[in-house]
Amino acid sequence: MSAFLTSFMESQLEGSAEDYAMDKFNVFANKKYNTKNPFRDVETNKRLKLPEELHPEKSDIKFWKSCQNKAWRDDQCFLSMCGFYMSGGCCAIGTCPLIVLIPVIGPIFMYYIHSKLIKKCQEKRPGLLSDTEVAKMYANIVFDLCISLPPIIGTFFTWMNGCSTRNCTIIYAGLCKQLQQKIVNENHQLKNSSPNVQNSSTQK
Repeated sequence: MSAFLTSFMESQLEGSAEDYAMDKFNVFANKKYNTKNPFRDVETNKRLKLPEELHPEKSDIKFWKSCQNKAWRDDQCFLSMCGFYMSGGCCAIGTCPLIVLIPVIGPIFMYYIHSKLIKKCQEKRPGLLSDTEVAKMYANIVFDLCISLPPIIGTFFTWMNGCSTRNCTIIYAGLCKQLQQKIVNENHQLKNSSPNVQNSSTQK
């Protein structure tokens, strides 16, 4: 009986220590993986990639690159069809600020272009974004629509706001959070399977 209580207490203490460590990791990770610039890594000044310590798969990397490319074309340079950081010099303006120059229909079409990033994320990665995050992303588009209404200067406001850039940062944080959760789930499965392995070896 005492041996049972001892093993029970040890397992509880190990579980509590592991949960505490995971909570600390999540707090650290949430601070580290939040970014305002989804295009460049502040530390290396290179293209921002998914953190290697989160062990992203090829599909994760490919999806993130496609989101980056779309946000870049929407807000930064519409000429970047073949190269991510391709610059058009004086023409380095995104599709959305450019399309706003068309009276009346321009801002409406801009809304449609911005919304494609959200729909793409929902179609290819269902469950990645919470309802609150999706609502926030649509709110960013509505705000962009409102500031784009004034003629001429609306283009400048839209370029400064960078709606798809803001939404891309939400996707990046969501991807990092999902990869974190995947690591937690894998550790939890290993933790649950290890007692079974020990029991089987003891019985032999």
